[in-house]
Amino acid sequence: MTTQTLEPDVLIFGGGVAGLWLINQLQNQGYQCLLLETGTLGGAQTLASQGIIHGGLKYALGGALSNESEAIAGMPERWRAAMGGQGPVPLNGLDVLSDTQHLWSAGSVASRMTTFFASKMLRGRIERLRRGDYPSALANARFKGQVYRLDDLVVDTESLLDVLTAPVRPRLLRAPDLNGRLTWGERGIREVRLDGAVIRPKLSVLAAGEGNAALLDGAHARHLFTQDESQSRPLKMVLVRHRLGHSLYAHCVGASSKPRLTVTTHPLPDGSLVWYLGGDLAERGVERSDAEQIASARTELDQLFPWLDFSGADWATLDVSRAEPRQNSLAKPDNAYARRDGDLILTWPTKLTLAPDLGDRVEALIREHGLQPGPAMAPPDNLPQAPLGQPYWHHCFARENH
Repeated sequence: MTTQTLEPDVLIFGGGVAGLWLINQLQNQGYQCLLLETGTLGGAQTLASQGIIHGGLKYALGGALSNESEAIAGMPERWRAAMGGQGPVPLNGLDVLSDTQHLWSAGSVASRMTTFFASKMLRGRIERLRRGDYPSALANARFKGQVYRLDDLVVDTESLLDVLTAPVRPRLLRAPDLNGRLTWGERGIREVRLDGAVIRPKLSVLAAGEGNAALLDGAHARHLFTQDESQSRPLKMVLVRHRLGHSLYAHCVGASSKPRLTVTTHPLPDGSLVWYLGGDLAERGVERSDAEQIASARTELDQLFPWLDFSGADWATLDVSRAEPRQNSLAKPDNAYARRDGDLILTWPTKLTLAPDLGDRVEALIREHGLQPGPAMAPPDNLPQAPLGQPYWHHCFARENH
């Protein structure tokens, strides 16, 4: 087999939303890029996310706007602009599951929320709804709470992958095993040896989520980054397949400053719907077995929707690890993260919604580095391309289907 030598301006590791956003943005700026993925595109965190593009108000449930809530306030508008073909990464054709996200509350929590959400600082970002405008799952006489509409949206993560991969498909390469294939220099990765190719990048970007930890071993050895760059915050999500006909995209406000429950809805080809449950349920669920977590989810839905009958539903759980830059006390990071040392950039988007912020930060670091776009480089035509991942809800109920 003939070994070809490829010399991209930028080599990106990781084919989730972070890496895919970056290769699109940098290619659009004239940089010649390649991306390596060891598994499936989007198959880790991206397709396990709920697809919520939020402006941070769910982090203000304690009754005050935090750094975190303000840092991402403009993200829904950034994404909407991208869907209109504007900005560094056009997202024309992206399927939106919901143009808005709802928030509902009840009892004493409702009165506390009313005062805060009516404040001038939130005007235009949240709206209290009349009962006739409630989402169908909450439009029941037995529901006594309040419902608000947020300036958020929910995107179809499968469609997002399609839109991000289409312009750069031949540049998304499959590299199932990178162990022993990286050669490091003093400033970063000197070359990567694949079957049939040697890649010698001018600059490398680590955007592999949990995979960054293994890649960083070489960086540690070269004293480019420290040992404690990353953290992992686990979740145990719950999936509920039903035929009740209610699509819901909403946060439930409880006594905590975190959403008690976050629900998104994902239609299946057979006409059924999957409610994908996150929020405090998923955070606390990591301490429970799968069976215990499903029992907790059943109880939660029975309490919150006593007028809906989930007795015929199918249930599943999904363990998700959110890979992030290390924070004090494992707190949630406020922004996307990007840091450069030599010819190596280390990144985490920290949240799906912050992908545009990550793109801004990485492009600024590349310009600071001084790297200029090189001559046009045809994508390789004889190397295997990375396969697309698939959301868990397409196959986790397979046993029940037989």
